[in-house]
Amino acid sequence: MIKDPYAGDSFILPDTLCTDQRRSFFRRSKEILKFLTISDLALKECKNRYEQLLSQKNLQQDTPLKFGFSDGRSTIMPVSSFLNGCNEGVELLCRQVFIMIYGAWETYLFEILEQSFPKIGISENILEHSLKIMMKGNWDGKFCKMQNNLGIAYKSGDLVNHFNGFELSYGGTIFENPLLFLDELAKVRHRIIHASSMLDNGKSIFINAQIFPAYLAFFTLLTEYVDKLFSEKFQYRQVKINPAET
Repeated sequence: MIKDPYAGDSFILPDTLCTDQRRSFFRRSKEILKFLTISDLALKECKNRYEQLLSQKNLQQDTPLKFGFSDGRSTIMPVSSFLNGCNEGVELLCRQVFIMIYGAWETYLFEILEQSFPKIGISENILEHSLKIMMKGNWDGKFCKMQNNLGIAYKSGDLVNHFNGFELSYGGTIFENPLLFLDELAKVRHRIIHASSMLDNGKSIFINAQIFPAYLAFFTLLTEYVDKLFSEKFQYRQVKINPAET
């Protein structure tokens, strides 16, 4: 990370080498985080304005509000339900952004696999071949499948060294292996999508918006490692870019 040239008291991602697929990963991630920022601000600003109207006695908790849209849709709800929706909306937004950035990582892998299979003579049913690698099993197993099928020089020890100095912590546990950490992230993603965001104790998963810079930094390091593996194997061209300007 380098100092933000605008703020000065924060940090941003440095220039980095990218294939076209990794550049696309940064572009998607930036779009997702921009969506998070604008939506988060909009929800909180909207909540503040209606709370002011409540405090000024211009509205009551049970006052019905009608919202109309330019495409003809409309909905009616009491003020109390609207304000609860603003609070719940921020939490829902963060859970969905968590999934979206994880999805940007998987999309990056699918795209680089799609480009690489023809290099080893496989030009048909590429999606099926990619799914055999990406579906089921832990992430170390998926990387081993990429190694076996495509001949990339994946080594667990090299990946661990690549993350040297970057702390990987989840639920109070420190992970030495980035792929074990990624397995934990995959479990959270699974619960959000397939278990209605519920944990074993019946509480909803809470994703703090403050984690997203570190979350993106993790995938930045991971895609850097993967991009180098595939570029060295198949001589893919990498160009140095500024992630913020993709």
